[in-house]
Amino acid sequence: MSVAEFSRRSGVSYDVLNKLKRRDSSSTSAENAERIRNVIETVVESQYEAQIAAPSLNEDTPAFQRVEPGEPVQTEIDLVPVYDLSASAGYGAVIDQETEVYSLAFPPAYLKRLTSSSPGNLAIISVKGESMEPTLLDDDIVLLDASKTNLSFDGLFVLRFNDALHVKRVGRSVKRGHVMIISDNRELYPPLDAAVDDIEPVGKVLWYGRKV
Repeated sequence: MSVAEFSRRSGVSYDVLNKLKRRDSSSTSAENAERIRNVIETVVESQYEAQIAAPSLNEDTPAFQRVEPGEPVQTEIDLVPVYDLSASAGYGAVIDQETEVYSLAFPPAYLKRLTSSSPGNLAIISVKGESMEPTLLDDDIVLLDASKTNLSFDGLFVLRFNDALHVKRVGRSVKRGHVMIISDNRELYPPLDAAVDDIEPVGKVLWYGRKV
């Protein structure tokens, strides 16, 4: 990441960042240090998400079996419901109802690698739009944890605001009581500084999958 881009994301001035980069003896304020730490954590987390996101084709990859409602299943798997709704990676998709259409069967050990949360807190929905490219593409599916709704932690979240459902990256804001709503496709979708009270966090995105 360039110094200019890091400055834009963190709110720390270009000159301060340049001095920290070039001079080992340089220091800065605690507030600047916190802003820098938040950006670094966001970048590291997004890289981690990319590594675990789409299952790779290797011997550790489980087969995600589609299970229709009422269909008998094996006891050694966990079912995660797939809902007939989309979170917009664009300007927002209005959701009128949430209908479970089928489930995906996950090996419990695989889910534990993603989260310590109960399978009952998990759900799968699809993504529409281009604002989260290249991380998420149109028609990708995402696994979200509805128990993780604390926006004090950066990461990918499914959010409801402006009467629509969105999947966005959440980052720190310089304003108290606000967060930055960030699209990875920044050239077309600039960051939005939003009040926490105006946002309903639906869940944190843990995993994504896509068609090949």
